[in-house]
Amino acid sequence: MISILLPTRNEPVAHILVAGIRETMKEISEPYQIVAVDKSDDGTYERLNQMNVTVVRQKSKGLGGALLEGLKAVQGDVVITMDADLSHDPKYIPSFIKKARESFDVVIGSRRMPGGGVVGWSWRRKLVSFGGNFVGRKIAGVNISDLTSGYRLYKRKVLEGIRLDEIKSTGYSFQLEILARSIKKGFKVEAVPIVFRDRLQGRSKLSKGQWLDFLLTALRIRFGRLD
Repeated sequence: MISILLPTRNEPVAHILVAGIRETMKEISEPYQIVAVDKSDDGTYERLNQMNVTVVRQKSKGLGGALLEGLKAVQGDVVITMDADLSHDPKYIPSFIKKARESFDVVIGSRRMPGGGVVGWSWRRKLVSFGGNFVGRKIAGVNISDLTSGYRLYKRKVLEGIRLDEIKSTGYSFQLEILARSIKKGFKVEAVPIVFRDRLQGRSKLSKGQWLDFLLTALRIRFGRLD
């Protein structure tokens, strides 16, 4: 089974994404489930429930907390994580699955490789993204073209092998820590190009505090303090 995991807090267009995912999954013969982790009071929980999406009420804090709760709740042998603000196009899902079938354990949707790109970002947002990737590569030593991307595929054996309960990050730095742990365990990582479109609705989960946490996580990884 393929599980598709969506953190949906403050994402009022998540139901549109769900419809798009279901249309794309018609191309794929394998069974699948969509799991949302929600902490909203804007009706998202109710809308997704009505669409027969499995919705987990988020108890933790932050994006990382939502992803961690969701990764523990999904049932699939393959798990795809996506942003729920329509910035991640479901049309790329088949290319992720193709790479997984080619024996890769983690697949990253990269905006920073030939065929990838970004639409709608200001120069400030581009600078923030560049800074995150720079910190991840140069300080943490995670040499992936777009290590801050949240559009990813994980095989079940990765989630079991890295011991999710040991991940300390609860915010945006979760993306960096789980990738560093996967590489440390020897899992095979590959990237596929995606075009990322900036959100039109909802609120970004990024804050200055989360970027400080991202830097501190990179330093933990640098000095071998993941465990």
